[in-house]
Amino acid sequence: MSALHKIREVTQAWFQRNMKGDPWLWGIALFLLGIGVVVVYSASAKQAYSTVTGDTEVILFKQIKLAIASFVIMYLVHLIPYTKFVFFSRMGVWLAVILLLFTFFKGETINEADRWVEIPIINQKFQPSEIAKITLIAHLALILALRFKKDWGDKRLLVEPMLMIGLVCALIYRSNISTAALLGATCFMMLYVGKVPKRYLTITMVTFLIASGLLVVLKIGQRGTTAQSRFDTYFNPDTIAAQSANAYKAMARGGILGEGVANSQEKHFLPNGDSDFIFAIIVEEYGTVGALVVIVAFLLLLYRGLKAISKPKRPYGGLLSAGLTFSIVFQAFATMAVTVGLFPTTGQTLPFISNGGTSMLLTGAAMGIILSVSRGELEEKDI
Repeated sequence: MSALHKIREVTQAWFQRNMKGDPWLWGIALFLLGIGVVVVYSASAKQAYSTVTGDTEVILFKQIKLAIASFVIMYLVHLIPYTKFVFFSRMGVWLAVILLLFTFFKGETINEADRWVEIPIINQKFQPSEIAKITLIAHLALILALRFKKDWGDKRLLVEPMLMIGLVCALIYRSNISTAALLGATCFMMLYVGKVPKRYLTITMVTFLIASGLLVVLKIGQRGTTAQSRFDTYFNPDTIAAQSANAYKAMARGGILGEGVANSQEKHFLPNGDSDFIFAIIVEEYGTVGALVVIVAFLLLLYRGLKAISKPKRPYGGLLSAGLTFSIVFQAFATMAVTVGLFPTTGQTLPFISNGGTSMLLTGAAMGIILSVSRGELEEKDI
C-alpha cells in the first residue's frame, strides 16, 4: 500500500468519524465558503482602495477568518442533537424580540437604519435580525410539529404562530424591509409544508401582501422612503440604478467563460461589489458557466436540505431543516435576482460568499443545524 493511498484512507476515516450528516451538504458548504474567499478578495478592490491603506490583503484575511469561523460554528453545532434546539427555540425567539426592541432604542445606525448592536468590551457589532431569523424558524418548526398529526380545523390554533411571525417580521421590517419579506416568505413555506389548510394560507398570503404594500406606499419605517425610491426606479423603464448599470456591464463582460480569476474590471466601479452585488463579479470573472455552478450548488442545497421532510416520524427535524434551508436559498436567489434585474435592489448578501460578519457566522450555525438533522440518528418521542 502506497503512502498516498494510506493517507487518503486515514483522511476518509477521519471525515466519516467526525463530520457526520449528509456529505453533500458538507461539500456544498465548503465549496461556497471557498468561492467566497476568492471572489471577495477580488471584488473588494473598490472598498480597499477607498480606505487610507488601500490594502486588499486586510479584507482577504478577514474573509478567511470569517470562513474558518463559520465552518467551526457549523461543525460544533452539527454535533448537537437537533432535538436540543427545542428548549432553545422556546426562549430564543423571545430573546430575539428583546434584542430587536433594544435595537429600536439603542441600536447603532448604519446606512440610515438601526440594525446593529455593539457588544461591549470586544467592540464587535452584530445584527439581531439574523438571530431572529433562526430562532423564529426553530420556534415555528416546533409549533407546527406539535400540530402536525392533529386537525387544523380549529383556526384558533393558528393564533400563536401568526402572532409570533407578525411580531418578529414587524420589528425587523422597521429597519430592514427585504429581510422581513424573505423571513415572511420562509415562514409561509413552512406553514405550507406543515399542512396548514389552504384557505388559511390564502388568507395569510393576501393579508401579508396588502400589509406590506401599504407599508411601502406609506413609507413607514426607517427604510420606507428608500424602498419606495427603489420600487419607483425598478418600475420606471427609463431609469436604471447606478449599481444595476455597473452589474449589467460586469455580466456582459463575463460571457460564457468569464474574464478569469481576479480579472474583473467593473469591481473598481461597482458599489457593494463584494456584498450585495457579488454575483455580478462571479459572472464577470467565471462567466455563465461559473454562475450556473453557483446556482446548481444552491439548488442542491435546497434538495438535500428538504430531504428531511420525507421522515414522517421526525416532523420537527423535517420542518426545522426545511425552514432553515428555505431561508438560505431564498436569500441566495433573491440576491441573484436583484443582480440580473428581476427584483428591485434589496441589500441582501449572497450566503456563504459575500463579505459580511453576522450573516456568515449565523448562516454557518443554520447549516450546522441542518447537518444535525441530516444525521438521522434521533427519534422525536419526547417532543
